[in-house]
Amino acid sequence: MAIDIESARDDLAYMRSLVGGTERMQATIGEAFFWAGLLYGVQCLLHWLQTLRLAPDQGPVALAIVIVPTVLFVGVLTMIIIKDRNAPTGGPAARALGSVFQGAGIANLVMAFVFAYGAQAYDAPGLWLYHPVVVCMFQGVAWYVAFNVLRRAWLGFVATGWFATTIALGVLMSNIGAFVLVLAIALLVLMTIPGWIIWRGAKRG
Repeated sequence: MAIDIESARDDLAYMRSLVGGTERMQATIGEAFFWAGLLYGVQCLLHWLQTLRLAPDQGPVALAIVIVPTVLFVGVLTMIIIKDRNAPTGGPAARALGSVFQGAGIANLVMAFVFAYGAQAYDAPGLWLYHPVVVCMFQGVAWYVAFNVLRRAWLGFVATGWFATTIALGVLMSNIGAFVLVLAIALLVLMTIPGWIIWRGAKRG
């Protein structure tokens, strides 16, 4: 009996070592996703207004709509990285989960270059529309991994939402107004809100 109890304690300690440190990782990812979803969601809403002729599509304002969200997000992301540079890495599960989201982000940047080059080289601006579709697909994969690691049902719903958005954007490729509106809603609902939840939840924990 004593051996069984000791073995159970060892197993529990091992499981804690696997999942330990996920709070800091969740706070970092949550904060980054909150600002990314908010900034780029608003940007897509402004693009949608441009398709309705309710926002200028030329001149300084149109240029600001394209540039300002990225400039702000780079600044926010830099602050997050500096703030969390000395944070503990956590257990294997925390590091693996963080790596999945970081890998998805890197893949998005790589694909941005690929689509930008293709659109320029083949004089086919429409190719660029496939980049948001790929971004949504990578988000679906990352959130699905998070669901499997953390076993929280709402993460599965977020992953499903991203996969559904990927299909919707593919179908709406010929309707740019509906395309950017769906993308805006996805960013605000599937990135900003979940980002806020895990960011604030981790800070309370």
